[in-house]
Amino acid sequence: MRRLLRLTGLPQLVAFYRYIYLNQPRLTAAAGSALALLIAAIHLYELPTHYGASPVWGALFGLLAAGGVVAAAGIPAGSRRLGWNLGAVLSLIALLGYLASRGAGLPELEEFRGRWDYPVGTLAMIAEGLFLFGYLSVRTGLAVSYPQRRRWHD
Repeated sequence: MRRLLRLTGLPQLVAFYRYIYLNQPRLTAAAGSALALLIAAIHLYELPTHYGASPVWGALFGLLAAGGVVAAAGIPAGSRRLGWNLGAVLSLIALLGYLASRGAGLPELEEFRGRWDYPVGTLAMIAEGLFLFGYLSVRTGLAVSYPQRRRWHD
């Protein structure tokens, strides 16, 4: 297994974070908060459409919007870990839900199957992917969102 991983070059690609650091905690937190708010706004915008299709999906979109606001507020505040973790979970759920609804389809949302040309959904996928990338960069140490937890040696 190790040999197969070494042949793909994945360990070298993942190890690059040891050499590059982004020491901009305010910028990282602001970008994470902005993306979480964008995701929440998109789900709030889509709430009436999905609530009309099914009240269960409408409630789920309402929870995603509310969770995005909580995550956006938690990232720059004192509970950064809660904000990043909550935002990552919500982004992953929303991204997988969007892909499932457009691919195989979801119950009570059959009219969305195969509708990959929806611009708001594409924007949501981009925002969720960027948030997940930001979350992974903070978790691996590439970007700093907690300045007091990193010891910088120049």
